[in-house]
Amino acid sequence: MHMQNAGADTLHAELQEWLCARLAEELRLPQGEVDPTVPMSAYGLDSVKAVTLLTTVEDHVGFEIDPNAVWEFPTVASLAESLAGQLAARPAPS
Repeated sequence: MHMQNAGADTLHAELQEWLCARLAEELRLPQGEVDPTVPMSAYGLDSVKAVTLLTTVEDHVGFEIDPNAVWEFPTVASLAESLAGQLAARPAPS
């Protein structure tokens, strides 16, 4: 159980960093400009760009994401935490 939590924390950190980079790229912001605790909408993320971002994220994590996830988890930190939890809960490939 404790190992899974450590894994989720590592996953969360990696996903958060990756999401910040993708968001900056999608919104044409300088790398490192995205604060994971600031709502993504504050950077100009609208519904069209959110769909594009989610498609990229789905390809990265390997599973479908609820289209409302960006609004339910409005910051990169909260979205990364949700995704890390879902990834950690998935059975390991055999």
